Amino acid sequence: MIVAVVGWFGYSMTQTKRDDELFRDLVKSQQQRKSSEAESAALLESTKVSAPPNDMVVNLIPGNVWFVGKYEDGGGVEIPFRPGESPQKTDDDTPHQENPGFVGPEQCQECHREKYQSFLATGHYKTCRPVNESTIDGIFESGGNRFQTSDPNVSFEMIRRGDEFLQRAHFFDWSFEIPMEIIMGSSKMAQTYLYWHRDGLYQHNVTHITDGDQWINSPGYIDGDAAYARPIPQRCLDCHMTYFDFRGNTNRYTPGSLIMGVTCERCHGPAKDHVNFHRENRDAREAVGITNPADLERQLQMDICGQCHGGSRELKGDALSFRPGDPLEDHYYPPDEEADAKNSVHTSNQLNRLSQSECFLQSQMTCIDCHDPHHNERGNELLFSSRCMKCHENESDCGYFPHEGVNFAENCVDCHMPRRSTEELRLESVKGDVFPPLRDHYIRVDETATERFLLGLDEG
Repeated sequence: MIVAVVGWFGYSMTQTKRDDELFRDLVKSQQQRKSSEAESAALLESTKVSAPPNDMVVNLIPGNVWFVGKYEDGGGVEIPFRPGESPQKTDDDTPHQENPGFVGPEQCQECHREKYQSFLATGHYKTCRPVNESTIDGIFESGGNRFQTSDPNVSFEMIRRGDEFLQRAHFFDWSFEIPMEIIMGSSKMAQTYLYWHRDGLYQHNVTHITDGDQWINSPGYIDGDAAYARPIPQRCLDCHMTYFDFRGNTNRYTPGSLIMGVTCERCHGPAKDHVNFHRENRDAREAVGITNPADLERQLQMDICGQCHGGSRELKGDALSFRPGDPLEDHYYPPDEEADAKNSVHTSNQLNRLSQSECFLQSQMTCIDCHDPHHNERGNELLFSSRCMKCHENESDCGYFPHEGVNFAENCVDCHMPRRSTEELRLESVKGDVFPPLRDHYIRVDETATERFLLGLDEG
């Protein structure tokens, strides 16, 4: 009997302990559920889409753009979706055009893995990417995520919500949010951002500048506005993507068709036939169905780069019609020589500036004599200078040689190809306009740049 009682007591104590644990787990679960519900409610409240207040004017203006402003103020908001709603991306991925054979760089790594892996670090690959935690620049925490315009009633916040990144625009006492979905720019100078509304691509008002890790108005934007209705035409994507299905009407595309970044096929041509042939003929050693730019004559090699590095050229037809080996003028109009004498938002006109150089005129050099497109060599002055020294075999060729403490062969580019900023490349900010410098590809004797370079070394 004693054994039975002790046994029952032990069981009772164990069962009570289990009941207590079960009760605590139940309470904890309820608390977590309530906490989760509270968090969800708070999140819902913070993301709630609200219509503009009654003291604002709301008009649909030409271009199917909504304008929101104040009666007594000239600035305002421009968006392609109805105020009080959110942009909505279409789920229709049906192509409108036949893909001419672009397959994407992942297919190339089957046989060219080493080149593919090194290429992932290049500016060409990074010039267009999806927004995610590993690709996006800038501060999204309080203290560094706000951009205040010159108008005290217009500001922006860059916010992160889970895996989503957004720009929140504040216009007086009204605010709205736009998702940051696509990055344009390799971070050398900046990143700007695109978003979808239906099948249309539009640019964000705020851009991230690499220098100073700061948020600023996107190029060409007027400080004090909140403009989110700038359409992205195919000429923009022509220099930031490998392929896209263009649906017409300026900025309409099939979302699932995008091959982002300037990858293998923009220099070698669409690779579908090449990939299919070599998958079936693994022992074939001669490349079939693809173009090797090194096999082209000099000008046609340069024309490949000239699509995007040949000044502000307009398309003669649709984007992506150029194939390696085509003359550039078959697909693009000549650049405006006066406008392209200086840097623009997108280019320092490398092709035309290089073509004026004595180095170019007195040799058969091409872009790839200095640049290896398969590797990230950005900012490596020593490497680029070593390529100069293949022709200029002795540093005594420099008119400033000798100079105490200077190894001229280690840095040719800062004297002969200086960085420069111009009025044509302006980004507006309440703290002052920003003029990001770009490397000038006109190789020359620049006494001002050289003296500045030597002075910097002497002072250092």
